[in-house]
Amino acid sequence: MKANAMDDVQELLTDVHHGLALPEDHASLSTSCIVTGSYKYYHYGCDKFDDRGWGCGYRTLQTLCSWIRLQKLKDKDEKNVNKVPSLPVIQQGLVAMGDKPDTFIGSRNWIGSFEVCITIDHLYDVPCKIMHINSGRELQSKIPALMEHFQQFGSPVMMGPTFLGYAYQFHSS
Repeated sequence: MKANAMDDVQELLTDVHHGLALPEDHASLSTSCIVTGSYKYYHYGCDKFDDRGWGCGYRTLQTLCSWIRLQKLKDKDEKNVNKVPSLPVIQQGLVAMGDKPDTFIGSRNWIGSFEVCITIDHLYDVPCKIMHINSGRELQSKIPALMEHFQQFGSPVMMGPTFLGYAYQFHSS
């Protein structure tokens, strides 16, 4: 799957986490960790494509791809880094990889962590890790692993959906 340029994208916000205040009760925090490196924030309709109600997984994938792309472009040895894929290109890629049937192209079907992981691995040769978290209570026990991720890799993570509560992260090689 060759990701083509997204020519019709509005000016995207960059590094939306910068400048955010710590929570009011931050005095009780011993450590905080954030994303390192730049990324562009993709959101519903940013490319004039109406994906309201079904595009959140795609937009998060695009945001993650943006982070990987920008980090790889900093590396002098990286010459050909795939661009951030459009929603149709993501769907075509999932069909080409054999993950989805042909009818998936042009649909409004959601994608989840598995599809995000295989797309990132396919486009950028960056393996992903899925961390299953079944409840908010269980999330507390995963904080050390998430902190380690931010300290070691610095990439954004994606969490969702709310009723399943699994998180996934990817590792830059």
